[in-house]
Amino acid sequence: MKYCYSLSWLLALLFFWLNTCPAKGNGLAPFDPDQVPERPDYGQEQSWIVLPESPDQYGVDVFWVYPTILSDETAWLMEISDPQLQEAATRTLSRQAGVFSGQANLYAPLYRQMNLAALDLDKEQQELLMAYGYQDIRQALLYYLRRYNRERPFILAGHSQGAKLLTELLVREWGKLGGEERLVAAYLIGWSVTRGDLQQNNRLGLCTAPKQTSCIISYNTVAPGMQSQAPTVLPGALVVNPLSWTTDQAIVSGRQNLGSVFFHGDDSRTVIPGFTSAQIIDGALVVRPTQVSLLPSPSPAFPQGVYHPYDYGLFYENIQANLAQRIQAFLTLHPEQSGGPGLNRGYPAQDQAEREAAADE
Repeated sequence: MKYCYSLSWLLALLFFWLNTCPAKGNGLAPFDPDQVPERPDYGQEQSWIVLPESPDQYGVDVFWVYPTILSDETAWLMEISDPQLQEAATRTLSRQAGVFSGQANLYAPLYRQMNLAALDLDKEQQELLMAYGYQDIRQALLYYLRRYNRERPFILAGHSQGAKLLTELLVREWGKLGGEERLVAAYLIGWSVTRGDLQQNNRLGLCTAPKQTSCIISYNTVAPGMQSQAPTVLPGALVVNPLSWTTDQAIVSGRQNLGSVFFHGDDSRTVIPGFTSAQIIDGALVVRPTQVSLLPSPSPAFPQGVYHPYDYGLFYENIQANLAQRIQAFLTLHPEQSGGPGLNRGYPAQDQAEREAAADE
């Protein structure tokens, strides 16, 4: 399905569907196309959660798309000027996108995301609501590439709805956006990248080795037997194991887990090395944590045993170490990229060596 229809047609169809087929189990009023939040202007700082104060501090950028944070009964689409939603989006910068801190300049746009309640709608209705977020992220990425990137290598990263939007954008338009040759990797976690996605765009490929570049990492964490209960696990889903960074289906011991990270209300954290093993089974990443009590389900959309909120946290330290590997591998393969603004000003060389050594153990 491509968003090539006129906006007026989309709004009319969406208005009809959401008024004749209201969502189940929520108190949202019928969707009103005249009340759609204003489109973000990415030329304005207030349309971004964060922009780097010193864009040349690091030689690599991260473009981060935050997960679903809108789950109340006030609106179908996120109003990006809402202070509480901005605060919720900002929290993802430490609890998820924090894996990239100290290694890259962080760019994170606000966007008109779809309410979690839309999971109760049929696929066509979801896609029509999702179109607003898709348009926003497309515009934000194009703006970033043309105005902010300055020829630096970059990482694409997201979780949940953010990963879904990036996946759809890559499938539809990768190879047409410009700058594709500078992609270090895409961490599209908490959504499924499928065989069908890769067949639709042969410029895309899954990462199958720890130091591979210009490829996609995708996985969804579940307890054994919970694959069918995870709404983000789609038919044909392809999985990269974050303990081995391969697609091998053998179980990888928790001894390879450098540290699962659990955040507290004040943003302090507890790091537990060896917390869980990981194995690719039936399109999902099956984990066997040592303390299941630390993984409660915060939402009926993700029943107990579907560890969607913890996709990043369970492998936080491994993702950090792997990012160092992929950045170094990219710069080794593309030495011409190492002379641009800030390209040699990442984390200290000793720290980089420690991260890479930990990942190789």
